[in-house]
Amino acid sequence: MKKDSPGGAIPSRTLPAGGPGRKVSLNFIVRILGMLSLAYIGWSVGRSLSNPQPDEMQVFATQLLMLAGAGLGLLVTPRLTIEPVEELLRRSRHVPLPDLLIIGAGVLIGLVFAVMLAVPLASLPRPFGQYLPLICALACAYVGGKIFAMRKRDLSDLLRSLRPGVAPPALAGAPAQPQPERRLLLDTSTIIDGRIAAVARTGFLEGTLLVPGFVLAELQQLADSSDDLRRSKGRRGLDLLNEMQRQSPLPVEVLNVEVGGASKVDDKLIALARQYACPIISNDFNLNRVAGLQGVRVLSLNQLSEAVRPPVSQDQRLHVLIRNEGNARQQGVGYLEDGTPVIVEDARHLIGQTIEVIVTRLHQTQTGRLIFATVAPEPAPAPSSGR
Repeated sequence: MKKDSPGGAIPSRTLPAGGPGRKVSLNFIVRILGMLSLAYIGWSVGRSLSNPQPDEMQVFATQLLMLAGAGLGLLVTPRLTIEPVEELLRRSRHVPLPDLLIIGAGVLIGLVFAVMLAVPLASLPRPFGQYLPLICALACAYVGGKIFAMRKRDLSDLLRSLRPGVAPPALAGAPAQPQPERRLLLDTSTIIDGRIAAVARTGFLEGTLLVPGFVLAELQQLADSSDDLRRSKGRRGLDLLNEMQRQSPLPVEVLNVEVGGASKVDDKLIALARQYACPIISNDFNLNRVAGLQGVRVLSLNQLSEAVRPPVSQDQRLHVLIRNEGNARQQGVGYLEDGTPVIVEDARHLIGQTIEVIVTRLHQTQTGRLIFATVAPEPAPAPSSGR
């Protein structure tokens, strides 16, 4: 009798249910089905274009169409079926459930219209009457889902207003509808900047400040950096977050979520803002532009500071302290109380003195505003009266 031993026959192993074997078998089955389907379509097209009694050339052309359809189905069927379904399932994990329900309702309504159009389309001559109803159903389902996805906020408001027992807010004397809590995403530049804490204390912002986990990880990486400047920025941001969690009138919440399909922090922020339908508070000019192209609103503290900055007009007289020299020859540079630089021509020899200047022009940049001025002429002495 033969005994099993460690050096004997290798025991057979079965692949797990969801392992690579199942994926390969599914791919193979889909390829075979696609090959048979497109081969049948090619044969049907060839038969419909041939005479009732086809000759040898027409039979050969029909066979070529059938073989071409079989080869095409064998090659492209997984790309048209399995890969789109996997991509759809991957993206659906990051879409909120209410949005999925609204998109599904749009697809169903599109299919209802497709059923209404199927009857007249099926009466067309072959092969149009065979395939146009299916193409119309796919197109109507896509258009319905797309329209509902674009107007999901309006549809949510409409369904909320039609809820039984709730009066619309437009009626006189009706209680106001409770609005959903506003959420604001903070990026790394805003936290390091520090002005968000002061803005939150003023009461101009409402809602919950959200700090994603990957932003917190970036601050931690900066705080552990070997560079002194980067390390001080990271520590300043972490200290500010701790202070805001204790003293800010707005709640600060850390989001421990994973954003798939993005590696950079800015891309993750934009994807998270689209998922939560909330704006981003950022001082990053490039993030502002990229987010705007993708339909995400960005609130810039620099733009807010620019909006509340006291205006300075041309030909206005100002008193500034010349602190250092400018880039060009004989220029002196002073600063307003809000930090706006004032570049004064021919004032290099007046460093350390407070002088009166006349504004000649204003220049707006992406990082702020520059004021150019000249030294105001001294008033002429009054003529003395002679005796």
